[in-house]
Order: sequence, then structure tokens, then C-alpha cells
Amino acid sequence: MVVLFARIQRDGLALPCPFQIFRRGTGENLRQSRTTYQMSQKPQETGVRSLLESLAMSGVGNVCKTMDFDACRYMGGWLGLLLFGALGKRQNIAVNNIRLALGVSRARAHQLARRSCMNFGMTFTEFMHLPTASDAEIRERCYINGIEHLWSALEAKKGAILLTGHLGNWEMMGARAALEIPLTVIARPTSNAGVQRHIEASRRAVNINMISKYDTGRGALTVLKRNGTLGILPDQHAGPEGALLPFFGQPTRVWTAVARLALLSGAHVLPAFGVRRRPFLADGRIEARVSPSWTVPKSENREEAILEGTKRMVGELEKIMRAEPDQWLWLHRRWRERDGAVFPK
Repeated sequence: MVVLFARIQRDGLALPCPFQIFRRGTGENLRQSRTTYQMSQKPQETGVRSLLESLAMSGVGNVCKTMDFDACRYMGGWLGLLLFGALGKRQNIAVNNIRLALGVSRARAHQLARRSCMNFGMTFTEFMHLPTASDAEIRERCYINGIEHLWSALEAKKGAILLTGHLGNWEMMGARAALEIPLTVIARPTSNAGVQRHIEASRRAVNINMISKYDTGRGALTVLKRNGTLGILPDQHAGPEGALLPFFGQPTRVWTAVARLALLSGAHVLPAFGVRRRPFLADGRIEARVSPSWTVPKSENREEAILEGTKRMVGELEKIMRAEPDQWLWLHRRWRERDGAVFPK
């Protein structure tokens, strides 16, 4: 079970839903809304480990489908705590990330990292329950605050980009948004075909369309040109192709795709985060917070405009992460020494 959780964290339970960013693609496989786009796969892993991971996910999914949301949440919270205790190296990564970003003590960072894992466990089991949830249940569990900002953005007929992150329950927010509008998300396929099938099936069940990060490009722009809504989670490390920018005051590689898509399409960008209400276990509801939109203005210097838009995106991510630090997924190596980041001793 711990291996399964670690794999999902690494490859992206929702990476968005989840929502991860692309490098290039043709988008030739784009289909009509309310369907799922064909997911281009990266090389698939095979062997006993992959089979066990797939069987474990299938088993957890089957159990979650027999339970209600409250039971799933409690089970996920405990699974998250067990995961945190067994992570070892990843636990240290999370603690060091928090100390670097927030400047807190090691004890406080450990507490926040533990609660972050608890939130991730709840998000995972709630996601596994979604295929059996009715529209009424999803509306009851997740309410939208600020949806008028989305309607206003779509009036411009240029499409909308929901800028979100691995915070709270991003999958539940996606399911709730899909009840209001046709929603497409940029997602990164996992390296395990069996696990990927489970993830895709859960998203299809709540009418979330998907474009693979390996096959986006024109596909994402086509969604926006049709005045569609695109969900992206650009909060993880972008690799060498990302822009080197300060994030919580430390240099790191940042995805520029949100600003680039907004500039090319004229789409409005709306920060939107599925924040878990407190106390986590007792409440069980998700508040989807949608903020007023902004755009990336046309400029003679396109790259400078994209960079400025990306800086604004980073500011939005910092703001929500400071407000809800125990709901963000800190297990990822967001800052790296090779980028110039300096970790606390």
C-alpha cells in the first residue's frame, strides 16, 4: 500500500487533474466535449511490482465504492498517516521543503508535513469513491465560492484556464466544476498502465475530459478557442525547460505553460483551489475558491510577457500555500540545489 501511495504521488494522481503541464504535441486526437481524450502514454513499466500496484489500487477502489464519503475520508486520513510514517526519504524532503518555504522550526515542519500526508490520503480515497457518487453528493461535498468570476471570464469567448495545484482535494473540485461546465484537464499518464486505467475511469465517471501532457499543444489551444475551460496544475518542478524564478524566495524551475496559453489564446486565468474545510476529519466538505480572472496582455516582447504572467502565477500559488500549508503536497522535490536553492541546516 505504501508503494502504491508513493507511486501515485510520484507519477501524479491528478497530474490534475489533475493537471500537469506539457512540452509539445499535436492535439490531433482531440474529440468533442464530455468525452475523454486519448491519453498518450510514456513507456510502460511491467513486472510483478506494477501488477501489485494495479491490484492494490483496484482493491482500494472497490472498497471505497462500497463506503460513503465520510468513511472513505476517515480511512484515507489513517492511510495518509501510515504513509507518512513509512516514507523515510520523502518525509525528509517534505520537512525540508516546508522549512525552506515557510521558515518554520523542524518540529512545526514535521507537523505540517504529517497533516499534508493525511490530506493526501483523504484525497486519494475520496477520488476512488467518486465513480459511485451521485451529482447531488458531489454538490453537497464540494461547493463553489466565486463561480460568477468564471461566468464573467467565459463571456469574453476566449476560454478560461483554471490555475490550480495539488492542494486540498483537487480531484473533487474538478468533479464539482464538471457539473457546471465541460472541463478538460492536462494530465500526466502514470508509468503503470493498470493504475492509469483506474485513474482515467474515475475521471470519465465524473465527465472530466483529459489531454495528456505528452500530446497537448494544439489540443489545449483548441479547447480554449472553443471557449472551453482548461484545468492545469503547474505547481511542481518544471525540469530544465522551465523558467528559473524565485518561489518563496528560492530559485526553482517553473512551468510557463499557463501564461503561454493565455497569451496565445487570449484566455482568462482564474486561480481556483479546492480547499478542505477544517477540521479535516470532522467536516468533510471542500470549498472550491475561484478568484477574479486576469489575462496576459499582448506585447511586442512575447517572452517577457510570458515571464511576467508566470511571475503572477507563482504569486497566486504562494498565497494559497501560505494560507493552507498543511493542504499542499510537499512530498515533491519542488526546490533543488542544482537550481540554486539553499535548504536550512
